Amino acid sequence: MFELTKDRYLTRGIVREVPTELQLFLWVVLEREKSRHEMDYLQVFKLRVDEEKTLHIDHCQEQPKHERTYSLAMVGSDMPEVNGKKIYVIDDGTYVTMLLAEEY
Repeated sequence: MFELTKDRYLTRGIVREVPTELQLFLWVVLEREKSRHEMDYLQVFKLRVDEEKTLHIDHCQEQPKHERTYSLAMVGSDMPEVNGKKIYVIDDGTYVTMLLAEEY
């Protein structure tokens, strides 16, 4: 799952609503997590912003159960509103797709 050699795709919603820097960060998270434990075909990222403008990314999978939270200081107004967004990354065996939950 999530091999570097697979083609990666982004949906229109991801391109439109998620900053490129954040997209790249999520790909790096997947690469790092792949080296640490077995990966499920579906990875879920829940984004939330606190009152100090810190972005918290809750990353989870179901099988085997795994959860981790990342916290990033947001860069002023350069980061559009991502609070409450849920992102899925799906490895179908041939390629990997990043999409907003509402696009599923």
